[in-house]
Amino acid sequence: MGLPATSRSRQGHGGEGRGGLLRLDPRTLLGLLVASTLLSFLGLPLWLEATLVLVLALLQAACGHAALAVRSVVTYVVVVATLDLVLARLGIVFVSAFTYSLSLARSVFLCGMCCALIVAECSVHRAAAALRALHAPEPLIIPFSTTLRYFPTLVRDAGHIRDAMALRDIPPLERLEAFVVPLMVCATNTADDLSRAAVCRGIEDPSRVTDTEGLRMRMADWAALASAALAVAVVRSGVLL
Repeated sequence: MGLPATSRSRQGHGGEGRGGLLRLDPRTLLGLLVASTLLSFLGLPLWLEATLVLVLALLQAACGHAALAVRSVVTYVVVVATLDLVLARLGIVFVSAFTYSLSLARSVFLCGMCCALIVAECSVHRAAAALRALHAPEPLIIPFSTTLRYFPTLVRDAGHIRDAMALRDIPPLERLEAFVVPLMVCATNTADDLSRAAVCRGIEDPSRVTDTEGLRMRMADWAALASAALAVAVVRSGVLL
């Protein structure tokens, strides 16, 4: 017995069919990304930063990505604990670069959580439809769509290379070269394959692209955007700092 038409049409898109309580519009997720970017440059205190991380983790879980929410919180705790409890007491010169890298990762952690939610929740086609609904220019949409398809394919190829290295039992001193060289070849081939696939699908066609997603803003979307705008306004005013 086949699936109903509505169920069939919803499968195969990022985030659909996960049973989450919320189904946010991609434009809402982009708005949350903008808000998180603004908040990242405002120098948040630890308690407020941790609160926002927990709020975004709850949003990820509500969208049906509980595992992503748990990973985000655990990663944040590890980064903060390493910076504030371990490296802050060492004062060794050689860890300064590592400390800077962790500090940078912490400063953009909210943006990373929003990006992870966008990738998990939206297919490439759905994200492109959202950008077109926002009247973004095609020279921006095309590289964005290609990038979203490129990196997951490259990560998959990297996994295949690691599996092949494990089967051949390559010596540790040769593993870097055995990994990097095939990965560079795969990166070049993937870029060529994506460009040819885009041309075959009519990416150079100047006519207007038909929207098959049927995007629609709901109450949950407006509530999320309003909450994000309020958070930026309150933090920028300095009331909570």
